[in-house]
Amino acid sequence: MDTPASQTSVITVGVNLLWLRPGRVGGTEGYAVRMLSGIQPEAPVSLVLFVPPGFAGDHPHLAERYEVVVSPVGRRRPMRVFSENTWLAAQCRRRRVEVVHHFGGTVPIVGFRPAVVTVHDLQPLDHPQRFSPIKRLYLRAMLPWSARRADAIVTVSEFCRGRLVELLGADPQRVSVLPAPVEFSAVASDMRLAAAVPALSHPFVLYPAVAYPHKNHEVLLRALARLAADGVDVELVATGGPGPQDAKLDKLAAQLGVGDRWHRLGRIPPAVLDGLFRQAAALVFPSRYEGYGLPTVEAMARSCPVVAADAGGLPEVVGSGGRLLDPEDDALWAEAIGALVSDPLIRKELGEAGQSRVRELAAFDTAAELCALYAKVVG
Repeated sequence: MDTPASQTSVITVGVNLLWLRPGRVGGTEGYAVRMLSGIQPEAPVSLVLFVPPGFAGDHPHLAERYEVVVSPVGRRRPMRVFSENTWLAAQCRRRRVEVVHHFGGTVPIVGFRPAVVTVHDLQPLDHPQRFSPIKRLYLRAMLPWSARRADAIVTVSEFCRGRLVELLGADPQRVSVLPAPVEFSAVASDMRLAAAVPALSHPFVLYPAVAYPHKNHEVLLRALARLAADGVDVELVATGGPGPQDAKLDKLAAQLGVGDRWHRLGRIPPAVLDGLFRQAAALVFPSRYEGYGLPTVEAMARSCPVVAADAGGLPEVVGSGGRLLDPEDDALWAEAIGALVSDPLIRKELGEAGQSRVRELAAFDTAAELCALYAKVVG
C-alpha cells in the first residue's frame, strides 16, 4: 500500500556547491543547476545549498527556491577544500541535514555522513597529462577516496559507470546513472544576435565549450580553413567562460587565415545561447573526452543538427540523433559541416533525428530518481 503524500517524511539534503565557479567549470555547473531545478516542488526533500559568495547573483532562481548558506571564504581552491572539511560539516550538523550530496566529484576527508557524490568523469585518471601537477596529484588521491567514502555514487552515463568500476573498483550496484533532466524550452529565445556577433555575415556552426585542451577546438579551425579554401562560406561561433586555450586558438585562427570567421563570445546569457542553437547550421562538438556532453542534448532539444566526436560518452548520449566523427580528422569535420551548410534537407533530417533521440532521453525522470536515491541512502 502506498504511503499518502501527506504522511511522506521530508528528507533534509545538504548540497555542496562550494566548488562551483560560474562559467569556469563547464558542464558540471550546467548539470548541477539543471538537476536541482528539475526537482519538483512537491518532492519529499528539503534542500539546503552550501554555496560560494556570489552564487545568488549567478543563479537567482535557485537562491529564491531553496535555503542558501554562503561560505565565509572565497572561491579559491585551497580555501574551498579547507571549508569543506570544517565549516561544511559543522553547518550540516547545525541544520540537521540527513544526507549531503557533493556535486563536485569529491568527498571531503573530514565530512558529514551519509554522503552522495556525483562523479562526472574520470579524465584525471584516464588522461592525467591534461591537468596541472597539483590538481593531478589531488584528484589521484581524492577520487579513489571519494568512491570508497560515499554511500552512493551518481554519474552521468554508462561510459562513466564503466570507468568507475574499472579504475576505482566501485561496486556497480552503488553507482547510479543519472544524467541531467532534458529541458526543451528553458528560456525565451533572444533571436537578435547582431549585438553578440557583430561580424556574423555567413551561416555558422556553434561550439559552446570552455577552451580546455580536450575540447579540441583546433580541429574545427582546421576544418574551417579547408572550407574557406574550397570557397564554402561558414563561420564558427564559440561560447563559454575564459579558458586556457583562448590565446592559442586566436593565434591559430589567424595563422590559418580564418580569423574573420572565428568568433569567441565568452559567457553569454541563456536567451542568446538559445537563439544561437536555433539559428546555427549545426552544433559541432569534437571533444576528445566527455562524460556526457550536455550541449548535444540541448541542441537536439531545439532541432539543431548535431555533429559530435565518436569518443567518451558522446556516442551513448547522441546515439542515432546526430553524426559521430573521429575527433582528430579535420577533413571529415569539414565535409560534414560543408554538407550541413549547403543542404537544407540534410539539416532537416538530422534535426528530426535529434528530436527523436531527445524524446527517448526525456522519458527518464532523473530528478525523481535522485530524490529516491536520497531516501534509499537515509534508509
